Amino acid sequence: MKRAAALAASLLLGGCLPSAPLPPQADEPALDPIAFFTGPSHGTGELALLTGKRTPIAVRSVGHMQRDGALRLDQDIREGTKRRTRRWVIRPLGAGRFTGSLTEAIGPVEATVRGNKMQIAYATNDYRVRQVLVLQADGTIANRLDVIKWGLNVARLRERISRT
Repeated sequence: MKRAAALAASLLLGGCLPSAPLPPQADEPALDPIAFFTGPSHGTGELALLTGKRTPIAVRSVGHMQRDGALRLDQDIREGTKRRTRRWVIRPLGAGRFTGSLTEAIGPVEATVRGNKMQIAYATNDYRVRQVLVLQADGTIANRLDVIKWGLNVARLRERISRT
């Protein structure tokens, strides 16, 4: 009961996670997500929950081009002491648009790229997820993923992704 009351109080008082600016969208360097994620890459970051809990995240990824032109991205994710795997399949549709699937998504993954920024949206059984990848001048990607439940931003991942 105390835990539920604490969560309710934090929801009423906080409303959502604090906003932090993303790097700006720019025409250059242009992000080609298929090229960037083909081969090995790795990311490190932190997952912040609305409750105040923070968990380190480490992701190892390997992307492979499939015969149909889609990218299959296999990921090994360490969230604190927990480990899990997931798979993305991303298909280019043209004009900066992509569609695909993700292990935990209940429907299609939709994405658009404009300049150095990729916006991704999908849903799971419990949440809506909005993700923004921004290619930096140093060749890394700044990743911000927001998890929405009941209209509230209940979790935010900030990650830096590098090609290995």
